[in-house]
Amino acid sequence: MAIIGFILSLVSGSFMLIGLIPFLGWLNWITTLPLAVAGGVFSGLGITRAGGIKGFGIAGLIISILVFFVAVNRLILGCGVF
Repeated sequence: MAIIGFILSLVSGSFMLIGLIPFLGWLNWITTLPLAVAGGVFSGLGITRAGGIKGFGIAGLIISILVFFVAVNRLILGCGVF
């Protein structure tokens, strides 16, 4: 679970970087935010289940939280969140 969450967090981070380009902020709604939430959930489950690879779960959770806040702030600045 932790590795899946870590991979989802990295994928959401790559979509977030693309979504920072002007006129591509809609990408944050469609891919970045759902993947960041899913990555955080899977990473959190990976941490609580403690299968032995706890580091990937912690890293995935931190990346997911950072990606989520950067994407939401980008949407606020671009008036995508009312």
